Amino acid sequence: MIKLQEIDFPSDCEISTHDFYDYDPEHSFNEEDSLLYLKEDLLECSFPEEHLVIDVGWYGDIVSNKGEFKIQIIQDANWEVPVNVIYSKSIEEIKVLLNKILQYYTGSITGEENDSFF
Repeated sequence: MIKLQEIDFPSDCEISTHDFYDYDPEHSFNEEDSLLYLKEDLLECSFPEEHLVIDVGWYGDIVSNKGEFKIQIIQDANWEVPVNVIYSKSIEEIKVLLNKILQYYTGSITGEENDSFF
């Protein structure tokens, strides 16, 4: 059964969009589910005090299953020049990195722990 990803959102994080499901096109592709669960606007949340937006989407061709997930970290509404952009075909990797990014911006992790995404 496909369900929403369980994300550990910090209390200071505001969620705008959460349509990020645990559907994994890399391991269980079917076109019908891809049409339902893969899109550019899967998840968007922000840390208003830091003027920071974290955006997750899937980009590619649904019919051929050629695409990847993308996390963008946006500062001061500057979508043209993101602070960082992370790509992965793996939904598990994106989920792990998203949770690390959320922890980092809430101050839960520091130092070498954040090297995997910066």
